[in-house]
Amino acid sequence: MPKGLRLLIVKEVKDLLRDPKILIGMILFPALMLPLMGAAINISTGSTIEIASSYLTTYIIDDDGGSVVGELQPYANDSRINLIVTSGNPADVVTTLEGGGTLIYVPAGFSQNITSNMRGNLVLYTNYKEFSIAEFIKSQRVSGLIGAFEEAVIREKVESGIPAADPNSILNPISVQQESVIKGTAQPISPDVLQTVVRLQGLMGPIVIMLVLILAMQIAATSMAVEKEAKTLETLLTIPVSRLSILFGKLVGSITIALLATIANVLAFTYYIGSITSMIPSGTGGADLVTLGLVPSAQGYLILGLTLFGALISALALALTLGTLAQDVRGAQSIIGIIIVPVFLPTIFLMMGDISTLPTAIQTVLYLIPFTYPTLASQALITGNYGTLLLGLVYMAAFTLTTLYIAARVFSTEKVMTARLTFRRRGRKGLEGGQ
Repeated sequence: MPKGLRLLIVKEVKDLLRDPKILIGMILFPALMLPLMGAAINISTGSTIEIASSYLTTYIIDDDGGSVVGELQPYANDSRINLIVTSGNPADVVTTLEGGGTLIYVPAGFSQNITSNMRGNLVLYTNYKEFSIAEFIKSQRVSGLIGAFEEAVIREKVESGIPAADPNSILNPISVQQESVIKGTAQPISPDVLQTVVRLQGLMGPIVIMLVLILAMQIAATSMAVEKEAKTLETLLTIPVSRLSILFGKLVGSITIALLATIANVLAFTYYIGSITSMIPSGTGGADLVTLGLVPSAQGYLILGLTLFGALISALALALTLGTLAQDVRGAQSIIGIIIVPVFLPTIFLMMGDISTLPTAIQTVLYLIPFTYPTLASQALITGNYGTLLLGLVYMAAFTLTTLYIAARVFSTEKVMTARLTFRRRGRKGLEGGQ
């Protein structure tokens, strides 16, 4: 190790960790945000499931005087709905109910219409106050109760009209069983449930990855600008170490922070995925998600970590290179504001879509952006298709080495002190050397 390099690296790491933006934004933010999001989704979903399965009180006004209430009761019990008969004007009674409270109104002549093979009309009143998910769930449960009762009426009519026929064959002549072939094996899971699993697992990861990359670029670009603005770069250049050692020390310090951020992200993402998948088995017909191949493997998390680390190093190298051209912190932030666009693009295109469905030109552009691969890795946690990602790691390494070579060339000359990237009045960017 060159003389003084170890001290430079230690100095750089300490300086970076003293910055609350780095400690909070790159390390603590993902370590806390993803678990909190996973826990929030788990808790909110658990509350929704609790509302959907708990006993629900529903009122009914029967102006028909027939047997509707008695016939509804067994289906209400099966649906965990407590029916309470009341009286009065339905529009007035429903206003006294709590949010999501539902009133079933049976008008006069309902039973007569049903027995005469005419349409019988029921009115469902729901009192909405907060327009919350809980209120809509309550309304949907009562609608489901009426749907079950209606199906029973239809079956009775079929059985009486066609005694020898099976009502199921008349009402549902086609039976459809859906199975999804996952990694070559047919599994008893519907496409709707499969889509839910995939989307929940791959939705928030790209957003957090994008935020961490942006923050990493801002930190690396401003680290050099801070040295210039504080006039400490001149002091660094006078100590008995090579300029490349100074550059390498800054890079290794940034890489150390990137490594900590990567570990925090992967651990947080693991917890987030666990929180999401823990609430899904009931929707898969009892199938084991591990058996289905819907739980990411250790290899998948390793690939995710490598691509995220590679993207962070690429971002740091690019930002460090451009940061040498800034004269102050404000200038460095302006430069990063422009190159943030390539970080946003992959997230925008891939967060809710598939790269294979995009036009070839856009696919090519995305593959050329090194920050695309962490998002692809988060999507590949389920598919297990890591071939493209392995090639992406090679590409990110080449991109990083090229960027570092340019930074080394700039840093080894006096341009590290005099070069600056400015925006002229006509909007042209120029690299100017000081005299």
